[in-house]
Amino acid sequence: MWTLRTARVTAVVACRWLLLAAWPLHVLFASLLAITVVLGLVTEQSTIVVASLTLAAHYAVGLNGSFALHELGHLVVLARARGVTAITLERSLWRTSISPHGRLGDRDAALAALAGPGACVGVGVFLWLSAPSLQLHGWYLAHVVFLIPSFADGRTLWSAAHRGAADAARRRRERRGNR
Repeated sequence: MWTLRTARVTAVVACRWLLLAAWPLHVLFASLLAITVVLGLVTEQSTIVVASLTLAAHYAVGLNGSFALHELGHLVVLARARGVTAITLERSLWRTSISPHGRLGDRDAALAALAGPGACVGVGVFLWLSAPSLQLHGWYLAHVVFLIPSFADGRTLWSAAHRGAADAARRRRERRGNR
């Protein structure tokens, strides 16, 4: 496991963390890609080489680019949240996570949860409208699924909305009691 707790997340720290987050997958993909491209070149099968390079572009720009944008969206909002004193970036074999330390209000928690998938959906819509033939937009648009409550972003939104509704009801009762 790789863990870093920092009071200030810089672009270099975030990029290092995102690169390290899936390094075994990167190594496996690069190895298989290199073997496939070499075999395509040796057997003079240009279609295999073109398909492999297209797959590499989808892996780099689509899968990893959307993942990086998602996590950076969370980091940007958390870094600006008033009550957050530090942020822990963690990577294990199967999971990456961002944990804010300090006091995170419901509004900031909801904004941080929306920022990751929201940034990806925004870029996905832009790619879909501006360059649909690249077929990269699907990687980014798929991040909307993380707003379902079975994922951490969706659970955070659900909890913040639930607490916000409970607080609003409590304030209404208090106002009625003060009359």
